[in-house]
Amino acid sequence: MPADDALLFIDANKYLDLYRIDKGKQLLAPLGEQLDYIFVTQQVVGEVQRNKIAVAAEFLGQKFQQLKLPTFNVPDHLSSASAEQVKDILQQRREIGQKITRVNDAVEALGLGIIEQISCSEDEVSKALAPIFAKATLHSPKELQRARDRREVGNPPGKSTNPIGDQLTWEQILTHFKGKKRLWIISRDSDYGTIYGGKGFLNHFLYKELCKVASAPEVYLFTDLIKGLEHFVDTTGVKAEKRLTPEDAEEIEKEEKSLPYSIPTNNALLQALADIREAGQPNSAIRQALADIREASQPNSAIRQALADIRKQPYSTMLRAAGGLYQPPTPADKSPTADQEEKDEQSPTLPPLTQKGDNEKRKDEEGKTEEA
Repeated sequence: MPADDALLFIDANKYLDLYRIDKGKQLLAPLGEQLDYIFVTQQVVGEVQRNKIAVAAEFLGQKFQQLKLPTFNVPDHLSSASAEQVKDILQQRREIGQKITRVNDAVEALGLGIIEQISCSEDEVSKALAPIFAKATLHSPKELQRARDRREVGNPPGKSTNPIGDQLTWEQILTHFKGKKRLWIISRDSDYGTIYGGKGFLNHFLYKELCKVASAPEVYLFTDLIKGLEHFVDTTGVKAEKRLTPEDAEEIEKEEKSLPYSIPTNNALLQALADIREAGQPNSAIRQALADIREASQPNSAIRQALADIRKQPYSTMLRAAGGLYQPPTPADKSPTADQEEKDEQSPTLPPLTQKGDNEKRKDEEGKTEEA
């Protein structure tokens, strides 16, 4: 086999991306064709199964909202028109409104049907991934302990504040890479490395660990599934009869590039937001939580709602901090203006820490101003 020395790892976020892009279905055949070379862990499978419904619901909710047709009311200005004209317009409005309602109901039913399929793993993506996930590797007790140690000292990948996931997967990769030479990692998790000039560079700490189990390993890091698969096929020379047309590949690549680079778990973000809502005057821990959220992926509707709730709090510093995070999505039929793009590129800054006694000092100064 031409790829006996190769290991192809696809992170959970890339499997979930199949539920986030319009043409994810077209990637299923090329992906399944490399079944023999894909290394998948039970941890990755579990993450996909836990999150696929929420990811699909968020994506479909946004897409189907665009499909819905708007209704309209008859303006009050028509009261000055003739009675016959008003009657005719109202009748047409009722007929159009009824048709719009039927179309919107059909759109809702379509989305509900798709989500029901995904919940039972009867959708096309779940069926295509089933053979890959069936060969998932379970971790050993030693790998679990090493993953715990890795998280405890803060070594990549993964975050020390998150449950063991990426750490455990990496320990399994190290185990199964022994005796091999080439490793492909397809992930949008920045813990694995950095993309610069269109090329991926593995985190040096992780590369040194690979060198302990293989001599002069070759590592290829990709954020796009389509590019990663193409590179794997072209480099190894494995059989690949189900390749995409250049046009389809370009369109899918464009969709993949539009997705955020790193994806934290929504549950973690929501918990951080809940903690902030329950807090009083923001302290350093709250500001760190806000900073983490700001650096995270594009929030979904639940995150946006939580952020909106924070903005209702009476604390001015919290309003400034949270307000910079809340950015409603741009409608699909409107592109942002140059001014808006420039504004979006500017990262909001967090307010300085409030020192003890600042509140009293500020009140005294305000009192003096009023007396003057």
